[in-house]
Amino acid sequence: MNRRITKCMILIICGGLLVARPFPARSDPLDPYIAAAKKEGSVRLGVTLREEVHGVSAADKYFDVFQKRYPFLKVSFKRIGGVRERERVINEMAGGIHNYDVVPVSETMVPTIVGAKLPRVVDWVKLGAPQFLAHPENLGVSLRTPIFGIAYNRDLVPDEVARTFTWETCADPKWKGKGAGHSRPRHLNVLYREIWGREKTLDYAKRWMANRPAVEGSRSTLSSKVQAGAYHFLCGIPRTQIKDLQVYGDAKNLGIVFPEPVPVGTGDLIWVPEKAKHPNAGILFVVWSATKEGQNLLDEVNFSGHPAVEGNEVHELLKGKQIAFFKWEDSQYGDDDLAEILTAMGMPVVRSKSKRKK
Repeated sequence: MNRRITKCMILIICGGLLVARPFPARSDPLDPYIAAAKKEGSVRLGVTLREEVHGVSAADKYFDVFQKRYPFLKVSFKRIGGVRERERVINEMAGGIHNYDVVPVSETMVPTIVGAKLPRVVDWVKLGAPQFLAHPENLGVSLRTPIFGIAYNRDLVPDEVARTFTWETCADPKWKGKGAGHSRPRHLNVLYREIWGREKTLDYAKRWMANRPAVEGSRSTLSSKVQAGAYHFLCGIPRTQIKDLQVYGDAKNLGIVFPEPVPVGTGDLIWVPEKAKHPNAGILFVVWSATKEGQNLLDEVNFSGHPAVEGNEVHELLKGKQIAFFKWEDSQYGDDDLAEILTAMGMPVVRSKSKRKK
């Protein structure tokens, strides 16, 4: 009996020791990148954020928060803007010049960087990026998500009227000659692939152009002209363009509504070059940009957070609405789709690089 009691006591003591012993801390998949980034010491970011909007700092707050998250990094930023700047950076990298650790491209430029074998392939979801932001081939993540709507001059179009707007409003003869649109109506790319299909989109494009909208190549110019009253409304404008004027430009007479289905683009692809000088630090930034903190801060300073991320304005704005999300796999056909849309509108086609998929 004593021997049995002794065995029980030993088991109880051993069990107590196991319970008292702390479990090993779960490792963070970013730990090895953090350790390597500490050795690198710095990161050079080339994303498309304006340093100032109407004289107000827009990018500093965004990058300052990342800097505080990783204080051992010296963060430097140089804006890489439109197509020409992006093509220049890609050509430099193809020639062996690597000045940036994070680089942006538009969705239609992805085949170019893949063909040149420039991106570092990383399992972004495994490192913490949400699936809806990560490229399916692990090339990078989305940044600056465009939400397309209809902007309007509140002095010419009452709010209660604008709230009734649909995409058909742009082609409604009632508004003939009073609307405007961009020369590259990317919101129709989304509707073409995700909702309407080819026949309906091309028919709509013809009817829209028959309504005599003003068409210009600068979204900034178009937005300012709507504010000035040159046009009653502007169809297919990204939210960020109007919010810039509303918040930073104090444009109280500008409004924007989001007819359903709400077209949502992929935005930029930000990625780390295979031969980046500070690749691990670049990876930390790309992952951070896709976190709730990064996305909500982006929506605060650039009005381009992703609507699937809770806690930002655009998430609340589109809650309950039908949303048409553009897919990465469809974006490779974007230029051909756009060329077809522009042809239907009777507009010149500048270029078409993608491969047609009906």
